[in-house]
Amino acid sequence: MLSQESLQERITLSNAAQRLGLKVLSRTINTEMLGWPSESKPSITINIEHGFWRLVNGQGGGNVIDLAMWAKQCDFPTAHKLLHDLFYIHYLPVVQQEDTSEDEQQLLNYIAQKCLEESEKCTEYLQNERGIPEHIIKAGIQNKTLGWTNYTNPKLKPNELHYGGEAVSFITYLPGTRALAAVDYRYLNPELNGGMKTKSLGQKNNVFWALDPRAVSRARTIYVVEGPLDALSIEAAFSNRADICAIALRGTQVSINWKAFRGKRLITCYDNDEAKPDKRNPDGPYRCYSAEAEWRIHEACLANGVACFFVDRSEWEIGQDANDVWKATKNKHHFEKLEPWLIPGLSGKANDDGQQHKPRVYLPAHDHQQYWRFRVKPDFTSFIKLSNSDDGESRETYEDVAGFRVAGLSRVEIASATATMSGEEDSAPRVNFVAVYQSPRGGNELQRRVMEDEQLHNLDQWRKAGPIFKPAQFARMLSIFERTIGIGSIHAANFVGLCYLNGKARVNEGKDCFFTEPKQQCPYHDFSFPRGQRGHVYTVMTAYQETFKNNAAALALTWVVGAQLKLYLGFWPHMIMQADKGRGKSTLIKRLERSTGMKMFSGQSMGTEYRLLTSVSGTSHPIGWEELSARKSEIIQRAVSLLQECYQYTETTRGSAQTHFLISAPVLLAGEDVPVESLTGKTVRTNLNHGKGAMLDENLPKFPMYEWTQWLAELPKHVVLDCYKSAMGKCKLYSRAREEDSGAQRMVHNYAALMTAWRLIRSFGNWEDFVEEFERDLIAEMNSHIADTNNDREPWIWIVEIIADEISAQRYPFPYSFEKAKESDNEPRYLVIRTSHMMSHLSSSMALKEKYNHLPVKTARVLKRQIAQAGVIAEDDVNRSIKGNRVGHMQKLDLKKLEEYGVSMSAPEQTRSFYGEQHASELF
Repeated sequence: MLSQESLQERITLSNAAQRLGLKVLSRTINTEMLGWPSESKPSITINIEHGFWRLVNGQGGGNVIDLAMWAKQCDFPTAHKLLHDLFYIHYLPVVQQEDTSEDEQQLLNYIAQKCLEESEKCTEYLQNERGIPEHIIKAGIQNKTLGWTNYTNPKLKPNELHYGGEAVSFITYLPGTRALAAVDYRYLNPELNGGMKTKSLGQKNNVFWALDPRAVSRARTIYVVEGPLDALSIEAAFSNRADICAIALRGTQVSINWKAFRGKRLITCYDNDEAKPDKRNPDGPYRCYSAEAEWRIHEACLANGVACFFVDRSEWEIGQDANDVWKATKNKHHFEKLEPWLIPGLSGKANDDGQQHKPRVYLPAHDHQQYWRFRVKPDFTSFIKLSNSDDGESRETYEDVAGFRVAGLSRVEIASATATMSGEEDSAPRVNFVAVYQSPRGGNELQRRVMEDEQLHNLDQWRKAGPIFKPAQFARMLSIFERTIGIGSIHAANFVGLCYLNGKARVNEGKDCFFTEPKQQCPYHDFSFPRGQRGHVYTVMTAYQETFKNNAAALALTWVVGAQLKLYLGFWPHMIMQADKGRGKSTLIKRLERSTGMKMFSGQSMGTEYRLLTSVSGTSHPIGWEELSARKSEIIQRAVSLLQECYQYTETTRGSAQTHFLISAPVLLAGEDVPVESLTGKTVRTNLNHGKGAMLDENLPKFPMYEWTQWLAELPKHVVLDCYKSAMGKCKLYSRAREEDSGAQRMVHNYAALMTAWRLIRSFGNWEDFVEEFERDLIAEMNSHIADTNNDREPWIWIVEIIADEISAQRYPFPYSFEKAKESDNEPRYLVIRTSHMMSHLSSSMALKEKYNHLPVKTARVLKRQIAQAGVIAEDDVNRSIKGNRVGHMQKLDLKKLEEYGVSMSAPEQTRSFYGEQHASELF
């Protein structure tokens, strides 16, 4: 969106007035008079020199926006947008979000600063009352995470709620930054504060308190506790372990993003609270809310591939928390003892206290009788075997079951291709099962394997995870795990890039997908979009604009980055990168890979149709095929067929297992000669032969693909479509394509999509002004592409070219004749031939069989219609006598018209003539 000053600089008053509907009445050197065709409104005069207009009666006037407001009787925002639309200028208003929390943030910063001024005063309470060692407290003071306050509310009386008093303060920062997020209080005298022990200010979700926030990224084991005092106790217990730290979620209902903890081991240690009656169901079983909070953490960790364990609190007293245990024992062993049960949070022991509370999973009696015998280590599974000793006493021994631990077995609902790409209600989702397991070779990071229903109890599938020592016990364990299918069940989309999930646009990466055969179903199955800063957009784009002339490299980068718009536009063209030898094509492609993460596939990867299929499936992030022209003709034809389907998207299945493939990836076709004539209407082009500029800097930052895609996901679809509509208007305005040329019109759509991507990239990068050089070069390339491919876009041209070659080689068996024009010496002007014979020859000739199979036109009726629409048929339904046979229903093709489409015929030296009832001797 341009400012008012920029609009005045770029739009003249005369042009604006004419596009608003006024007509020029008179013109001098410095002034113009314009009026309305219907004379319903007064005329205006424009002072060209000073850029000012007035009504003829001397009233009103102003700049170009004032003119739009007067002409259309609208307000300023409407007139501002109207001028953008009239001149096809990108209009994307900046959303001004009212920062209602600015005052609250300033108040929070002030409170935190006051708490840190006397932070040493918290030492006495934490050391004497809570048993926290002095060096732990000093570390918190040094890290500015511990403070002190004695604030009391002057408007309240002591013992009233929120009165205040002396309290230890805990300062929380946003993860990975030093930006303040929250301040928590722990009052020394809760009665003075109206009986309230704690108070929390600021953000709750997506943040956590840590003694040293920087230590969280270094730690390999992280304890998750309910409050900061518990976190201090864990830090004290493991103060000699630099790889262990603790975080406090500051409540049981707090949720955070656990993706950042992949590769670490999480251990939850919430309070051992007493089960309480369910408020919503008083007659139902009691509920333990702290335990249920741990279950939610474990479920979220499973979904994000994070190993999560529970501290075994079976020997703790009811109501104890981590700080109570630390004060009583000053020992870390109580925190090192983890639950050994197969399903975390579901004890295999009988409930000795007699108090029934809601279990995590309901197991029937026959499963519960066997469940207690399974025991797990972080990456190992065992089974208790019962036997009798010589004295007749029962003895328990451990048997090895599997060399890995099954962390979870969940249901995953995969969205259909239509729901993924259009956002419509999903009418045909697929249900798979995902097994999450931990093995020694994977360390702390959980691995997963997606299975079909019939694969769930196939032990050969499970042996891919690790060794199975006792198949019978392992199968019994799986039958128990089927009771936990609902734990961690999720909805997912098997698509890498911008897609729809549950009707909302979202950014999907490889780790968010659940492919049954990931290496075959998506080339980006393990891909993460490059991260960066929005400020790098200008640096990266300007560098690519300068490295090749005429924005040739910037066109390629815009195409790669803009491919994520396929979700909103419904299509995305392929790109042809043309360059002679030594022009720097390979170097540019390598830099595109580094800047965006795009993959280029060599010729070895295109040996079969299946390899081609696996390279374009399940993503909208582009891929590249190098030197397609060097492949066999059979591979080229199959590649072109796939490219036709990739222009939008197509779902297919392959193999006996009916593996799903979503053919959707845009493809970069690089080489001196790219043989995709039948695909011309679905491609854009960039030409590197215009010349080189400055070399790209080796330290050039990556394009912030993740931030760009996330920004697009937050844009409403209609905003993108409005931008595309404006770009389409400009491309059509300057296009050389004829209205009746449908192939060229589709090329205009393709380049308009590229212009849309460029405009949105500029908005994303916060470029205030609007530069025309890129769009000028894009339109020039579009018109050049349309002119160069004028003879390649229509299928009838390909068929006539093949028949012309067959006639020249004297392989065409059906009757035809060349005829000269009236009063012509002997120059051939017409070819008399029957379109049905042309198609019969194509379909019956063994030499042309492969070409016929890949033609989009298979019938003479469609061929004749296309030739007629092109204006090539001079006369239809003519009869001729050829070689003594009378041939009817033939078409008379104009050779001059054919030459305009690039089709030339090899005619004989002597040509017959036919006018009225007279005809020449039969030469054929």
